[in-house]
Amino acid sequence: MNDTSWRSLSAILGVACVILIIAAGALLATSSGSPAPSSSDIAQTSAVPSGSGSSESSGPSASASATASATAVPSAITKPTNPPKAPIALATFNNLMLDATNNASGTARTITFVTDGTGPVGIAVTKISAKASLKICAKIDDSKPDCRTWPKVNSFKGATTDTAHSIWVITLMGVGTDTPTVDVAFSWPTNDAKITLSHGRLQGSSSPGVPEALNGFTCTFKTRAAGNVTVAASWTLLTADIDMSTADVDGPKAISLDEKQFKTAQNLGTPGYSFGLDAGKYFRVFMRSISADSLRPDLTAVISFP
Repeated sequence: MNDTSWRSLSAILGVACVILIIAAGALLATSSGSPAPSSSDIAQTSAVPSGSGSSESSGPSASASATASATAVPSAITKPTNPPKAPIALATFNNLMLDATNNASGTARTITFVTDGTGPVGIAVTKISAKASLKICAKIDDSKPDCRTWPKVNSFKGATTDTAHSIWVITLMGVGTDTPTVDVAFSWPTNDAKITLSHGRLQGSSSPGVPEALNGFTCTFKTRAAGNVTVAASWTLLTADIDMSTADVDGPKAISLDEKQFKTAQNLGTPGYSFGLDAGKYFRVFMRSISADSLRPDLTAVISFP
């Protein structure tokens, strides 16, 4: 057989195959009672991801939209999850004297920290001078402050955080004419243990009639890893001689570890004080002015610990 005969035979066989396919399709349609799906039906089916249910659409615009999205690959749908938990930081401001609410020049002692991820948050007044009342308020990001009064309430039980990052602002003042001295404790999940005291006082302890509790701060904390405690601080009105010290308070007796003095300082820089500590122990850092003054310097101090 030559090439011409082969091409003629191939053409005849091709036509026969087409006739057979058409006939089979007609028989299938007749037996099922429903037409074969059209190209637009396929497009609409492909546009609905599996498991998302079905929808009905009509009109030229719906058909065009379905056809346009038929070849698109649906993106993976992931349910939102809470951010991972961060390790808990523990810190307490000790012997912190508050201003009275009826003091025209008084200011609320303000403590700020940032939470990372989910977890419980602890805020509690653990000690207060006898027969005194105070108001403590907690504010999270842009929320309305939640205010409570001692002795009715001394803590925010059940407080939690469930966002990636939130700023917590705690304020304390004495009620009426009361100027209590308090210990206030905090625990919060964070990857960077840092707590800030604002509107503290730095009145020299050698000034006549000035209580020690209005001179700088005392902060007790627990280290989660080995590293340095650092303190950055600034204050208003004056230069001062500053004494910084750190003690190990993990045992029954405090053990002095370090002491540094900063002469005629305007601030302590960022950070002005740093000292290395072991992991998993309680330590206490002190800041005091050893200058005499008759003013009321407003103190801001940032304490970071490992």
